[in-house]
Amino acid sequence: MIDYKLIGNRIKNFRVTRNLTQEEVAEQADISIVYLSKIENGRAKPTLEVYAGICSALKCDLASIFCDASMESKYYQCDQVLDLFQACSPKVKPIALQLLQDLAKL
Repeated sequence: MIDYKLIGNRIKNFRVTRNLTQEEVAEQADISIVYLSKIENGRAKPTLEVYAGICSALKCDLASIFCDASMESKYYQCDQVLDLFQACSPKVKPIALQLLQDLAKL
């Protein structure tokens, strides 16, 4: 299963990092602002052609938004897990690690 919310978040992050508005990206991708908003929020499942248009507007490749976006991928959400773990205090890290180890056994 594809995580469209993750893909949408990546698109939004690229857009914000490049200081582009939804209007600018939507215009360059030849889609409506409302549709881009739905894509960024993971509420739309656009075609590959639409994604290609958005990536062109953002000057990024398709791989950068699709990489490990499948829930079946071994690396799905690894970056988010790592970020959350690193944000934990030294006192909480052993607890978080044990919890992950217990969950991995399920």
